[in-house]
Amino acid sequence: MSNNKNKLVTVVDSTSEVGDFVTRALLKEGYKVRALTRNIESNAAKALKNLDAEVVKCSDTDSPANIQAALIDTEVIFYPTNFWSSFEKEVEYGIKFVDAALSVKTVKHYVFHGLISCKTVSNDKYSVPHFDLKYRVEQHLRKVSKENPTFISSFIYSPFYMQNFSSIFTPKRSTTTNGTYTISMPLEESKPLDMVDIKDIGPIVAGIVANPSKYSGVVVPLAGEKLTGDQICQVFTKVTGKQVKYNYIPPATFRTFAFPYANEIASMFQFFSEFGAFNDLDTTLASSIHKLTSLEDYLISTKFRFE
Repeated sequence: MSNNKNKLVTVVDSTSEVGDFVTRALLKEGYKVRALTRNIESNAAKALKNLDAEVVKCSDTDSPANIQAALIDTEVIFYPTNFWSSFEKEVEYGIKFVDAALSVKTVKHYVFHGLISCKTVSNDKYSVPHFDLKYRVEQHLRKVSKENPTFISSFIYSPFYMQNFSSIFTPKRSTTTNGTYTISMPLEESKPLDMVDIKDIGPIVAGIVANPSKYSGVVVPLAGEKLTGDQICQVFTKVTGKQVKYNYIPPATFRTFAFPYANEIASMFQFFSEFGAFNDLDTTLASSIHKLTSLEDYLISTKFRFE
């Protein structure tokens, strides 16, 4: 840990859910952390400051000059692009940040939170922009690292977040059977779903930061647990004592739902059903860095309760 104190790690979008967990994990390991955020007066930013993070106002929407100024003396960058706030500009912002980082001579290691390219793996069968756009940023970053060997890049991929069971895919009380709940997703019944607890991203990033040469050019898939819809429901039943059943929604039906990006999410699940979240990547890497949380442990630790 003593060596870590000499290494400044800058976390971009530090007050996002992912950024917050990564910042906290790095601080716990003894790193100096500069936490970049759009709003330094937010409660989340103040909480990180109270943990001794250096909170600085900056985002990937800023000018290259502002980004470079925010990265002064930085040795490592963790950058999670956010499609849901930048949308089609995700590639523009992502490439701009990489190029700005390259011009800061102290930066030696760039850890990028990306996703697999659904278009590439499926041979253009499935287009999922919040996956595919990140991959375009990854391609640029890999090119920059190849042309500048002292500028190492590493990558982590996340699958379905377990936290989604408390938001878009929360179990719903059955309207026909008393005391029964259903989890409804456009995932084929026989196909397993890769899942991870967002909190696990922090220790994984810390492990990558600690071993830059080992993870140079490497993708670390965060494969926490892989369960079918029925198996997911069995875990919910075991932990909560409530009867939970799986309900498969055909993607064509899911696309008609009246919420933003239903069409894209349907395509994502079709991709998952056919290729999985990581296709042929080595899913053992993350667990060699940090013990990943099972769905059962996640539900217990968060004291999951039905609405």
